[in-house]
Amino acid sequence: MASDTPTDMPDTHTHPSTEGRVFVLISIAIVAIMFVGMVGLLYWHERPAPSALLVLRVPAAQDGAIATIDSKYARDLSPVITTLHGGEEVRIPLPPGEYIVKIDHPTKRIRAECILSDYSYFPIVLGENPATGPATRGNSKR
Repeated sequence: MASDTPTDMPDTHTHPSTEGRVFVLISIAIVAIMFVGMVGLLYWHERPAPSALLVLRVPAAQDGAIATIDSKYARDLSPVITTLHGGEEVRIPLPPGEYIVKIDHPTKRIRAECILSDYSYFPIVLGENPATGPATRGNSKR
């Protein structure tokens, strides 16, 4: 009985060429560099989550005031600029840190510094004096 596989057939198993190996290695290196770059960008541009709240209250007489909120120390957060409407309350979520709040109105100018911590709020009331913090109750003699 004769064998079904002839001995004179060439070997069909071929090895990849050198150019193919180089292409695969370069492709793997490019993907690895892209991955490291993406992870690096995520950590480099990571900003803290806004977990504090700045509350601006404006009486009707101060309608149209412009508020500018900027970080006290040069961080990579851009300033928040908003127009305030009288009789309304504006809530601005911010990451924890120290901030400078400037409120400009033709009749009144306010500059306040505030420190926001995690899960806190800081009210600034434009009509009250002092306008740099929450109102406190003092002992009054009657």
